[in-house]
Order: sequence, then structure tokens, then C-alpha cells
Amino acid sequence: MIIKHMLKHKISHLLLLSFLFLFLIPVQGSKIFAAQIESVGKIYPFPQIELKEVIASWLKRNGFLITQKNIDKGNIHLEGEREDELWQITLGPRSPLASFVQAEFKKKGEPDQKKVDILWAYLSGYPQKNIKKNAQRKSPPDRSFAEENVYPQIPGSVLSQNEFVVCIKAGEKDTSIQFTGFIVDRAGIVLSTAHDLGPIKETLVTLFDDRQITGRVIRTDRDRDLALIDLNEKFDSSISLSQSRNLLGVGEVVFSAGCPINLKGTIYPGQINSPPRVVNNYPLWQVSMKIFPGSSGSPVFDQQGKLVGVVKGRYRGTDSIGFIIPIETIMEFLKQ
Repeated sequence: MIIKHMLKHKISHLLLLSFLFLFLIPVQGSKIFAAQIESVGKIYPFPQIELKEVIASWLKRNGFLITQKNIDKGNIHLEGEREDELWQITLGPRSPLASFVQAEFKKKGEPDQKKVDILWAYLSGYPQKNIKKNAQRKSPPDRSFAEENVYPQIPGSVLSQNEFVVCIKAGEKDTSIQFTGFIVDRAGIVLSTAHDLGPIKETLVTLFDDRQITGRVIRTDRDRDLALIDLNEKFDSSISLSQSRNLLGVGEVVFSAGCPINLKGTIYPGQINSPPRVVNNYPLWQVSMKIFPGSSGSPVFDQQGKLVGVVKGRYRGTDSIGFIIPIETIMEFLKQ
């Protein structure tokens, strides 16, 4: 009986080990495999839509025929073919202004890592190359709408909204970041973008009259790239959300009001230059407009002074092509 019991116990133990081997080890292995896949890619400071266009242009210039398909979780897969050469590139969003890229190059079916390294080097140098190139040209190719149209007159209805625009600083003194927001509620609620905040919970907010108030971050939405900041102070008025406008036309003139390079109350004209593009499942307007560091979070108005969106960011290689978060996304964020 004792021997029988020992055998039974041993068999149970073996069965348990078999179960662990068959079911748990593959799970662990899949995690290791996933980590290996992640390690072959790189993260670049471009929105996914911009990075896709940069890579697609690079492939076309090198004579590759490109096909594209959307895959799960908002990822995009590009293939470039040229005779016996094949590029396979996957782009995924990592934040509103950063994207992850996985790339593989094969010639006659054999991988060539040196070609992939050339792509990494091109993407790493892309912003500096374009800024330098534009600076050397007498007539930059990415001229803003304002430059082409000798600065259209700013309507009084837009100028009157400037008093509700605020400049925001967040982070430690030596590493602080500066961006823009605007008052959307008389209770002292400011709307801005979220990508500059990270885990920060307190900000320093400068009002139109140069008063400075401590603001408390009360809500962020990383997907929509929007945030709410509470100033804990009452105001007589605010930018109207009920009078906002959601249907814009390509070619329509718009105006941003913000704190680019910490210049409070700066207004730039611009022009919608393409239909809305979907990034991370949310639409963005593309606009020809001067957009500098600190412009993120600036309200954007039509010629009647109605709010139409918020400045999200710009193409890294230029200061005059950018993206606007539309009013529909703002209203969805505020309703939740």
C-alpha cells in the first residue's frame, strides 16, 4: 500500500510538471519572444501619420513600389518591393507625438540588417536635415499660409478671445516645459493638451493680465491628448463651447492664439489644407500655420471667432505644418 501510494504521488507530480511545461512555459516563451520583437524596433518623436509619410517618401525615392494595410491596435504595415528586394515595416502609435517602428529588409529572401540601420540613421537625422535645408533656401517649400498671403487681417472676434488664453509651465525649474491652454469655464477650468504633462499634477499658469496662479491637473486623456486644469478661481467669462463649430472646409482660414516660445497672446493665421486624418482612432485636421514650441494647447478659431479646435503639434521637419484636434474630440472628452 505504501509503495502504491508513493507511485501515485510520483505520477501526480509528473503530471503537474507536464502541465507546467506544456501550458505555462509557452506563455513565458511568448513574453520573451514579444520582448525580442520589441527590441528590434525603435521609437521616434513623430506622430504616426507623419512617420508613415516620411518612410513612404523615402522608399519611393529609392524606387520601391509601396503597399499599405491597417492592422490591429491602430498599427500600419508598409511593404516596399523592388525586383528581388523587400521592405516590411510596421508603425504603431506610442503617444500622440511619438511612434514605434519595426523594420525588416530582405534581398533574395535573405535579411540584411545594414539596410535597416540605414533607415534608422535616416529617421534619426530627418528633423535636423529638414530644418537645415529650409534655412538654406531663399523660398522655403513649407511656407505657411500667412507668408503666402501677407498676413491676413485678424478679425476683432478672434482678438477678443485672447484674454482667455493662458501660458502654462510644468515640471522642475531647470527642466520645465511650457505650453498653452484656454479658459473654458467661469469656474476657472482650463483646457489644454496632455502630452507635455506626463505624471505632473501641478502647473504654473500665467493669465492674460500677467497674474500667475497655481493650476491643478484634474483630468487627462492620453488618447485624445487633452487635459483639464483647475485654477480654483472664478472668472467673468470664458471661451464659449456652445458657440463652437465643427464643420470646416479645406482651404478655410483659421487662427490660433497661444504662447509660442513663451510669447503670450500671439495669434497666427492659417489654412486647413487637407481633409481630417485619423490617428490613433481620432481625427486630426492638417493646417498650414506657424507652430512653434509652446503652441500645443492653443485654441483655434474661425473668422467669426468660434472655437474649432486645439493645436496638437507640428511636423518635426517644419514650423509651418501642423495638426489640430477638432471640436468633436474636445466635446467627447468633456462629456465623459
